[in-house]
Amino acid sequence: MTTSFLLYGANGYVGEAAAMLAVAQGLRPILAGRDAAKLEPLAQRLGVEFRVCALDDAPGLDRALRGVPVVLHCAGPYKFASKPMADACLRAGVHYLDLTGEIPVFEALAARDAEAKERGVMLLPAVGFDVVPTDCLAVHLLRRLPSATRLTLAFQSVGRAGLPPGTQRTMIELLPFGDRVRLGGKLVVPKQAVKLRSIDFGQGPVEAMRFTWGDVYTAYHSTGIADIEVYAVLPAPMRRQMALLKTLRPLFSLAPMRALLQRGVRPGPSAQARAQTVTHVWGEVTDAQGRSAVSRLHGPEAGLVWTTRAALAAVKRVLAGNTTLGYQTPGKAFGADFVLECEGVEREDVH
Repeated sequence: MTTSFLLYGANGYVGEAAAMLAVAQGLRPILAGRDAAKLEPLAQRLGVEFRVCALDDAPGLDRALRGVPVVLHCAGPYKFASKPMADACLRAGVHYLDLTGEIPVFEALAARDAEAKERGVMLLPAVGFDVVPTDCLAVHLLRRLPSATRLTLAFQSVGRAGLPPGTQRTMIELLPFGDRVRLGGKLVVPKQAVKLRSIDFGQGPVEAMRFTWGDVYTAYHSTGIADIEVYAVLPAPMRRQMALLKTLRPLFSLAPMRALLQRGVRPGPSAQARAQTVTHVWGEVTDAQGRSAVSRLHGPEAGLVWTTRAALAAVKRVLAGNTTLGYQTPGKAFGADFVLECEGVEREDVH
């Protein structure tokens, strides 16, 4: 098995961590990005090759992809960054992986399913925390209750670690997109703007808020379940802030307003904060006869630790030849148990 792949965005917060973990796991990432001054020191420290190219430089991307079987794309927001890299992968016949959780990106890549199959390429976005754990849990729950017609997913972070900078920027760029749930197989804007639910992640019930997460798109492709909602446990100040942002959403269709919010993006959490944080994922399926199944996942900090472990597990699968051409989701491509390949992850079925 070859151990070489292209890691684009290697000088970012998550990209650098992925590069370091890849080398520690015996892989040989080729670091790539647009800033040679940031790439070269990291490449020298890790003893690996680096290639400089910007996403708006198509010939440069073509050169960067020469001789590599797969790209792990770590540069977002993918609303802007996905298409040029996907274009290059399709031109070169290189498999595409990224860390997005952006529904418009899923829609754009899914629309290229036939093209990808013709070119011999797998398009597999969302191989980080969004959405590997939730997607694999959805597939596992369907395995437990094949007659399921409704899926509810939720997650909770316990500890000091906040969101990575890239995730914060992506959430700001997606403000105009608004809330979505899956109802009758279609993505719709929910009638109820704010919805709360009590969920037990394993330490007793806590209040979670409905949250627009990638699974309202991806889990439908993975399971075929027609009704899907996702919830997250959020601190009270963040819940109030989100309610305010929903009220002001029309303003954020203006780029200057989003740029103003981008100035408030915070640095990523420290290694100590990440080490003191754990993440819980909960899922429930029900069917028309009232039967149900509940399962949970428990793992490390989500934004960087779980994300990089999941992403590199996906890279290894592709390098080993485990690919399905066209647009894919993690659970559909690799199965329900794929998430358990990430160090520190446990699954339990609740009876």
